[in-house]
Amino acid sequence: MPIAERGKVRLHYETFGRKDSPPVLLIMGMGFSSKAWGPLPQRLAERYRVIVYDNRGAGRSTSAGLVFRVKDMADDAAAVLDAAGAANAYVFGISMGGMVAMELALRHPVRVKAMVLGATFSGWLGSRKPSVLTSTDVLVGGLLSRLGAHGMLGRALVSRETAKRDPKALAAFIASGERVNPKVLLQQMTAVTLHASTERLAALRVPTLVLSGDQDRLVPEENSRRLAEVIPEARFVLLPGAGHCFPLERFDDTLREVTGFFDELRTPAGKVARFPARVP
Repeated sequence: MPIAERGKVRLHYETFGRKDSPPVLLIMGMGFSSKAWGPLPQRLAERYRVIVYDNRGAGRSTSAGLVFRVKDMADDAAAVLDAAGAANAYVFGISMGGMVAMELALRHPVRVKAMVLGATFSGWLGSRKPSVLTSTDVLVGGLLSRLGAHGMLGRALVSRETAKRDPKALAAFIASGERVNPKVLLQQMTAVTLHASTERLAALRVPTLVLSGDQDRLVPEENSRRLAEVIPEARFVLLPGAGHCFPLERFDDTLREVTGFFDELRTPAGKVARFPARVP
């Protein structure tokens, strides 16, 4: 089992694809292990060397201390790249993972060739918050989910249509994502709440694609639009009918947008091309 060590923290990671393919690092969001990416790593591995890892305290990774910050998780991501032998990588982070991706690009700019930010924001205080109903679905539904009742939590993670159409598949997804224990969840929530990077994002010189679903009730699309306005030359793409976990609901669309973006930036010399801004 490949392990990246950073002090007392041991980070489990896996790689998929050819060793000589361009590396892509996937950073998962709050509450789940890297298993929640589903089949995406294997599909991306058809043209990339994909690196996935469990955030500290999630899945097979360990944690240390009572509190950690998003900057600590960004340094974890850099340690995973080191362990995997990747000097730099294309990065896709979703939800909390998007915050980690931004911090990785700010703290270790040479490590990030380009990034896709999914359903995320740059600071909790200045973000558009979920409704009281959605917050209740997450808090109460999270507790019920640990008892095997996944309906309320699922309702917060996907669109209403998806939640109604196939509740068994949604429950299977939540169960397969290896949810973190309550202590780690509280640590992650604290890290997200305390994090703020908005004022630093204008300094980024990393090609960026921002993705959001128009049915995201947990991190409303307005947050993603703000990111695309603040990050220089960032693109914004809205996925119709998708909720917070849009790779689950719009897998083919997600795969097309991510690979299309990264492919566009690749050149025969292995450098990163620039592109015009396109924010609708």
